[in-house]
Amino acid sequence: WPWHVALYNKTLDYIAGGSIINVRFVLTAAHATFRDGRTPMQPSELTVLAGFVDLRDFSDDSQEYKVMEIIRYPLYNLRTRMNDVALLKVRRKIMLNFHVAPICLWPEGGPTLETLAQQQERGTVVGWGLSVNGSFSNILRETSLSLIGFESCAEHTKSFQPLLAKGKNYCAGNRGGASVCKGDSGGGMFFLIDGVWYIRGIVNQGTPTQDTRYLCDPRKDVLFMDVTYYRKWIERHAMPQRHNLLALKECGLGHYDETNVRHNKFVHSERHPWVAHLYYSYQNRINVSDCHGVLIHPEFVLAPARCVYNKPDRKLLHVILGEELIGPDPLSLDYNFQAIKVSEVFMDGRFDIEKYGHDVSVLHLSRSVELANNTRPVCLPSLYEQSPYFNLAAWYRRDSHPKELQSTLMRPIRFNFCSAQYKTYQINITDQDRLNCFQHCEMSDIVQSDGTHSCDYSRNNTSCKTPISGAPLFYTKHDGINTYTYLFGMRSFGFADCVDKMSEVFSDIVGMGPWIKHMVEKHSRSDKKDSSFDVPYHRG
Repeated sequence: WPWHVALYNKTLDYIAGGSIINVRFVLTAAHATFRDGRTPMQPSELTVLAGFVDLRDFSDDSQEYKVMEIIRYPLYNLRTRMNDVALLKVRRKIMLNFHVAPICLWPEGGPTLETLAQQQERGTVVGWGLSVNGSFSNILRETSLSLIGFESCAEHTKSFQPLLAKGKNYCAGNRGGASVCKGDSGGGMFFLIDGVWYIRGIVNQGTPTQDTRYLCDPRKDVLFMDVTYYRKWIERHAMPQRHNLLALKECGLGHYDETNVRHNKFVHSERHPWVAHLYYSYQNRINVSDCHGVLIHPEFVLAPARCVYNKPDRKLLHVILGEELIGPDPLSLDYNFQAIKVSEVFMDGRFDIEKYGHDVSVLHLSRSVELANNTRPVCLPSLYEQSPYFNLAAWYRRDSHPKELQSTLMRPIRFNFCSAQYKTYQINITDQDRLNCFQHCEMSDIVQSDGTHSCDYSRNNTSCKTPISGAPLFYTKHDGINTYTYLFGMRSFGFADCVDKMSEVFSDIVGMGPWIKHMVEKHSRSDKKDSSFDVPYHRG
């Protein structure tokens, strides 16, 4: 178990376990970072030992690391031990080898706890915790535990009843066999999936026994914090490029309200301060907003490539940010927005105006935006994440001025089904075009196995309205404290009129992500002087 580590205090006493998740961070229980269960420890009081099986054996494989920062989950409750999660940042990079290696966070789309229980999968727990004789073990020991449903857990282990919170924690145990005890806290519960080990839980607490001969009751269940609930918080602090592709400290940020989420059945962003619109001059006679954009970085906006492709009768004047309403002339409106010229336009070399694929461009703004409540960047996903619903934010062509930014729900549709639909209209798209397909949907009352509600096909009139070009498609995740909105696509094309059950086609931002990231990193000005000049176009 090369990811399992031992935590020692400043008097060199063993206190808990933890799991290496990358070369700078260890995941553990927050309560392990408190002295005497009450006083927060300082980083200098903690030492991480890695590469050990026998704590008495300081071999060539063993490593020692000082802790430079303790990051506790902000909502940790010292009395109840709810939200019992913490990250330890070590002073120097952990040297990885056969005996010291990181554990993987639970895979996106991996099996649910219900599925694991139905399949009778058992999770492995390891540690140097107290044995039956009441002393800590010097040898790393392991056991496997069965997942136990909340109802059975609450009935069997009464002390857990007020603590059980679906999604945040779960129960496991042997009910008479080997279990965990004091000193095993902070360690993980691991499952082997397709030949790879993943961490699903963090040991939170066991049950004391009335028998004075033993400190822990092996007949009772053990409570684990569910790592998947805290994934975004872990990623934000320990894996910024996994949290969002450009590793921005803040992106797509909103406030998570658990009460509202339960009432509304879904997590979403109330506002969209990252949505922009492109303001053009047509034939030097009329100015109009005719395309969406999305702020992804203080210097960069994404837009469909066909929105900035050179046309003799169209000139891009500004990117407008900070508006929820757009009128015929945004520059005449008297409220806080930003109109910024574009200094460079980058398009993927595979984009062809006569076709439909790779319809994404990166617009380099002539100056950095001034970040405010109404102007902030969205997150770009670093990998495909599952979501039962997506949110389309759009201004619609036929709405009267001032046009209001409207939100509707959409659900993904299988690409082969969608491409077959369009083929009947002589529109050929392939899975090499970096496109995804969606339909409008409405939230249903049907609760799925993961606790979310399904989003079913909708004949809502909104789906019959045509947005201005490039309407963005988002999904939202949360970490129990904040919400994080991610850009999944921008509308590439669809039908202008109502066609029953026809899909709408969006650019695949995740698939285009490596190219987008390369353009941003290559051309970010950093400390270069801002300037405005005629817009050069780059292909490649």
